[in-house]
Amino acid sequence: MKKIKKVTMQDIADALGVSKVTISKALNDKDGVGPELKEQILQKAEEFGYRLSKNSKNIAIFLDHKYFGEGTKAYFYVKIYQMISKHLSEIGYIGVLTTVNPINHGKELEQIISNQNIEGIIILGNLEEEFLSKVRKIRLPKVFVDYYDELSNTDCVLSENIYSTYEITKHLLNYAHHYIGFVGSISVTQSISDRYLGYKRALMERKIPIRQEWIIDDRDAHNEAIEFQLPEEMPTAFVCNCDETAHRFIKCLKKQGYRVPEDISIVSFDNDIYADICEPKLTTVAVDIEGIAKTTVKLIKRKVERSPYYTKGVSMVNGKIIYRDSVAKN
Repeated sequence: MKKIKKVTMQDIADALGVSKVTISKALNDKDGVGPELKEQILQKAEEFGYRLSKNSKNIAIFLDHKYFGEGTKAYFYVKIYQMISKHLSEIGYIGVLTTVNPINHGKELEQIISNQNIEGIIILGNLEEEFLSKVRKIRLPKVFVDYYDELSNTDCVLSENIYSTYEITKHLLNYAHHYIGFVGSISVTQSISDRYLGYKRALMERKIPIRQEWIIDDRDAHNEAIEFQLPEEMPTAFVCNCDETAHRFIKCLKKQGYRVPEDISIVSFDNDIYADICEPKLTTVAVDIEGIAKTTVKLIKRKVERSPYYTKGVSMVNGKIIYRDSVAKN
């Protein structure tokens, strides 16, 4: 039996030569559509057999397939998705999660937009450029989460990285550490780059020079973990770009005979599961996942219900330092 294609708002928009936003406004009985055009839209919707759910709006949420498995990034993004989905449901929306695989060349986007009554798009994390270029061309409200798209004039919700890492580096400085390194491959992700800038700012403020041999890579260009290359002369403290890296780095230090925090103090970022299982437990910046989710839902709701072209720009959600056992006075 031949499968019957589900009718979408875009089908009606194409038939009448108007935008999908206009169709959505008419079918949801919102202002901005003249009575004659609204009547045409309602008639065409009935002709096509289109049925609108009055109780919910679907929001497509896209996440790279590599973040939907094991590991802290998977944990981080799944927690954000769950929190976003929770806050969407509280306002009568539905979050439709789809994982994206580069080998499909963006077919996931085409399928969900054509087969669902999608009112907006949320992008979690960094996705391949081929997929993002297709997203930019779709005229639907969009919000990027944990990723800043320089080529798209849309909203981004980010955990505040620079100031938070500046503050946690100052914590080391206030404990009389003046020789501080950084662990993280600076050019691989935006978040690592921003966290490095916060670390750098704190040292520059105290007129402490950056020593390149104390900037240690933790991953390759494909974001895969690599072995740490320790310098011959070591600082008394390190700022790690994330808790998973800090956990691995502390294991590496112990194998080389260093004690943490007696010989080398460690601070980090995320406050995920590794912060607790690490020995010693990590002093780290806690990412406000609920704050990120609330901000994201607030933005997508405003864009869907009031103005699809409204753009606030970059929204920063502050973190909070959690003080534990990985720092000792120098």
